[in-house]
Amino acid sequence: MSQKTILIAGLGLIGGSLARAIKLGHTDYHVSAYNRSQAPRDFAIQEKIVDEVSDDFAALAVKADVIILNFPVQLSIDFLKKLATLPLKENVLISDSGSTKTEIVAAAETIFAGKSARFIGGHPMAGSHKTGVIASDELLFENAYYILTPSTLSEPKDLAELKDILSNTRAKFVELSPKDHDAMTAVTSHFPHVVAASLVNNAHDFAQLMPFTENLAAGGFRDMTRIAESSPDMWAEILMSNPDNIIYQIDQFSQKLAQIKQLIVQRQSAEIWDFFDQARKLRSLMPIHKGALENFYDLFISVPDKSDVIHEVLGYFAGHNLSIINIKINETRVEINGVLQITFKTEQDQKTAEHLIKENSDYDVYK
Repeated sequence: MSQKTILIAGLGLIGGSLARAIKLGHTDYHVSAYNRSQAPRDFAIQEKIVDEVSDDFAALAVKADVIILNFPVQLSIDFLKKLATLPLKENVLISDSGSTKTEIVAAAETIFAGKSARFIGGHPMAGSHKTGVIASDELLFENAYYILTPSTLSEPKDLAELKDILSNTRAKFVELSPKDHDAMTAVTSHFPHVVAASLVNNAHDFAQLMPFTENLAAGGFRDMTRIAESSPDMWAEILMSNPDNIIYQIDQFSQKLAQIKQLIVQRQSAEIWDFFDQARKLRSLMPIHKGALENFYDLFISVPDKSDVIHEVLGYFAGHNLSIINIKINETRVEINGVLQITFKTEQDQKTAEHLIKENSDYDVYK
């Protein structure tokens, strides 16, 4: 391995996790970090996440072979402009970790036109409810998709180099054009956040008429609106950096709502049934999973509200070596824990567990 100096600009959850993974995977690399605030810099040095820290971006940038920007898109573009004024190393490789790619790739191609710098857009599709470098984890990206978007400033060998640098993230690298990336993430990430926030605001507005409404917001409402608690700063910035795709999705969704509204107005019960049945079938076929891992398989068990019910159900599985991924109680009834959700790694384990529960109890079980 040849030594490189890697600059991680921005010591948050993503930047800190990248630094940890790179440093552990390439022990001969010198990993430096820029951060404006002192506390994250102190923590990163104390925990040996990086070898060097500073609040002087320019001083670190001119020594770096690779620079990874971990800021919102607009701020990253500002840093690209700053980099273009510095005496950077020949053929320095620059990337980012922003949630949208078209705008920043276009900016980089303009800013570094005629220069030797290379640029590849990046988007590690992983995160946590925790924030900051204190929550960083070298395994944060394991089995998650890490999108790389080439530019006119990069060649295939540059992507191979960046993948090698990031290899210890254990992520699943996918190459997409910036345009395709932004169109697809608008559907699967950006627009759903708009829907979740709209549902919460709608429920709150209705609760002004019927105050008890929010007490009933459990089950499906809770699951659908969890992401509405995300950072408004981040999501406002993402929507502003991917407006056309999100507007398109809003228009498409509005048409679907109008269609089902018309079916309800006309009392078309058969067509309404088809609407839900088609969605149910389509979702069962979608590769909905955590990162790039295989599908998980859930069982939902209606159980009484007693302290030992989880131990009881798990006891039915003794000796069968089932691969359980997750266990949780879903609050689907007001102030009552009513449904035990158990997630299995394989469909066969799911089927075996279903059989064992039905054999040993009278609990209702469904998938």
